[in-house]
Amino acid sequence: MNQPVARYRFGSFSLLLPHLTLSRDGEPVKLGGRALNLLAALAEAGGGLVPRDDLLARVWPGQTIDESAIRVHLSALRKALAQDGDGGSVIVNEAGRGYRLALPVTRELEQPKDALPDQPVARRSAAPQLPIRVGAIWGRDSTIESLVEELDRQRFITIAGPGGIGKTTVALAVAAHLAQSGRSATWFVDFAPINDPASVASTLATTLGLPAVGHDPIDAISLALEGEPTLLLFDNCEHVVDAAAIMAEELLRRLPSLSLLTTSREPLRAEGEWVHRLAALDVPREQFADDVAHAMAFPAIALFVERARAANASYDLTTRNLTSVIEICRSLDGIPLAIELAAARSDLMDPAMIAEGLDDRFGLLTRGRRTALPRHQTLRAALDWSYALLAPSAQRLLDRLALFRSGFDSEAALTMASGAGLKLAAARDALSDLVAKSLVSTATNARGMHFRLLDTTRHYGLDRLEESGEDHAARGDHARYLLSHFANSATAWEGKAPRDWLAAYSGSIDDARSALAWASQRDGDPSLAVELVIASAPLWFHLSLPREFLDKAEAAIQAMEQSGSSGNHVDDARRIELLASYGHALWHTRGPVPAMEAAFARALSLAEAMGDDALVMRTLWGVWAHRILAGDYVESIALAERFVALTGIDGALANRQTGAHMCALSRHFSGDHATALKLLHEVLAGDAAPERANHANHAQVDGKIAAMSLLMRLEWLREGGDLQAAMAMARECAQDAMEIDHALSACYGLAVGCIPVAIAAGELDLARAWIAAMAVHTLRHGLDHWHTFVIGYGKALENGHAYQDNTSGMQSDMFAVATGDTGQVMWARNLAPLP
Repeated sequence: MNQPVARYRFGSFSLLLPHLTLSRDGEPVKLGGRALNLLAALAEAGGGLVPRDDLLARVWPGQTIDESAIRVHLSALRKALAQDGDGGSVIVNEAGRGYRLALPVTRELEQPKDALPDQPVARRSAAPQLPIRVGAIWGRDSTIESLVEELDRQRFITIAGPGGIGKTTVALAVAAHLAQSGRSATWFVDFAPINDPASVASTLATTLGLPAVGHDPIDAISLALEGEPTLLLFDNCEHVVDAAAIMAEELLRRLPSLSLLTTSREPLRAEGEWVHRLAALDVPREQFADDVAHAMAFPAIALFVERARAANASYDLTTRNLTSVIEICRSLDGIPLAIELAAARSDLMDPAMIAEGLDDRFGLLTRGRRTALPRHQTLRAALDWSYALLAPSAQRLLDRLALFRSGFDSEAALTMASGAGLKLAAARDALSDLVAKSLVSTATNARGMHFRLLDTTRHYGLDRLEESGEDHAARGDHARYLLSHFANSATAWEGKAPRDWLAAYSGSIDDARSALAWASQRDGDPSLAVELVIASAPLWFHLSLPREFLDKAEAAIQAMEQSGSSGNHVDDARRIELLASYGHALWHTRGPVPAMEAAFARALSLAEAMGDDALVMRTLWGVWAHRILAGDYVESIALAERFVALTGIDGALANRQTGAHMCALSRHFSGDHATALKLLHEVLAGDAAPERANHANHAQVDGKIAAMSLLMRLEWLREGGDLQAAMAMARECAQDAMEIDHALSACYGLAVGCIPVAIAAGELDLARAWIAAMAVHTLRHGLDHWHTFVIGYGKALENGHAYQDNTSGMQSDMFAVATGDTGQVMWARNLAPLP
């Protein structure tokens, strides 16, 4: 139903609302929009006083305006009304209170069709138009299709996402589909060019071809759109989000036939809004070094190739440059704008050069389309725009959160916010604002809500953090948070931590690297670096990175010694933990070398002096490991039995299991297979307890794989054993080792059990396959000790003789037993005849 039109008469003047049309004796009077709005407010008051603040709120909503602005526009209004005499007496100013119209005012209501036959109600003078997309749209077909369907059910949808992700592209495709189907008239309203939220309504009116007079042409807009199925596409709402939300709600209430599609970096949070968070383009999660067709199925790759060919007609995706293109798209998080900017460099740079240049991505990605919005012409400009919309507290938090390379939880975010001086409520609001504005993304995992910054946003935040001068303090807070994050590392060393518990911390390895790199610098915090090495040690072994950890441990030991010589107190417990983890790293990389023996022996001496049984057992395990690896089996038995005595019958289950396993291994390699089997059955019985499920033992090796490796050896070598039964165990263990995705466990299972059993059983092709699989792990992770097994078993398959070069005592014995060459093996006298 048409809304009535109000006509206000005063003197010889007539003011028509909501059209803001002023006439004198039927002749139009020209006035500016703000002057007309002031007159409308005075006329509606019917001669009553209108407070100054009410006038300001109506004509300049949401803005801080001095009263002098009212006086300027009232001056113009008085001149126009002076045609009836003294304009100054028509509008009266009551000092300190407000203004009123001194002429008698009458009000008449009319239906729009009857209002002023000589001045018809404003109608649209424009036809619906949409910008035409040039170029293909990659990877958005299903999204566009689902949004078209969703608009049938929901009248109001916002496409939200970070800058450059393609919100406008998707929204225009949805609108074009609806326009082509004839289901609705579709209007595109771009708010990007405006800076004043008060201009939202007038921008819409202008787009519709309506006169944009007054501060609020909502009535005219409603009348123009009434009755006709219409889709309004409000584009780029983030900087006028409040005004856009108000406009959306008002129009949807008035116009049942209206649908609204908006794009914004944050939701409008308006009534009836449904939010679609637009995802980045899919990027390969693996390398396809020789599969160009497979890679091209990913839209991020296809987009790069299209834009690279546009910049350089001779460009082609090949197996030579595919890895670099994947690296580019992955580094840019699949963000279309960033990928287009990178591809535009293909006129002078090959993909390898572009990938390398992304370390300075804001300097490299600066060649957007000349016709694009300024904030889309460079990557930095796109982020500058979003950053400027943040409150200072959110800006500071974003800068600090950029230190997290792989994501963070709410506890981490609040910790970093506290370091920035934000109280809890303000910190939560700031984090919520960053999520809303698409600068922080969210996901839910088994541990709760997880947050991360896109890699490009993170680089931007780091630049801002450095510019702010708060870099040193923020990095210190980040490092100290990681220390608290890794606080339960002892449970991993003691064999109490399930591998899935450790896996929850795997994503923090890049943070550990970053924090250690900073803390180890001259202007960092060396003592903090030592603490981080100690606390994060189990994580490096869980990720099969002992080679990388070894360098960090050696540097930490040197720093600790320097700290001690300078007179600073060095905590003995920390010294012990560092020496023990260093010993573990030496074992996996270099084997039972003298440095491994010295590290564990020194750690044990310090633990004994402290009287800390937990540390004594942890370091005693290392001394035992060195002796058994070196082939000193008899001495290893004594050390294992000492470990059992320290644990006691009432000790922790994890320690009882470890002690029994140590004794079983020492007895086995001493030739006492019967006792070893009895002890191993105790281990297997204890491992059935729920708390031992999927556990890692003291050696940081999967407990099940370690037990199966020994069990198959005993089944193979004990008197009356069954080699075929051992072979069945080997197949099962090898499958577990391949599936666990843990190089140290895989190497242990294959080297200690599966490969030698396969050689003994004559399954030589299977043995070769397992040797090759093990070599992948040893070469990738720099596990020199375990690679000796690869060489030794390979030589055994070549000539059937034991390999002796650069081997430890245990390795020499294992190679000899696998080939049947047992003449010099300590435990050969107890061996059953080999098949």
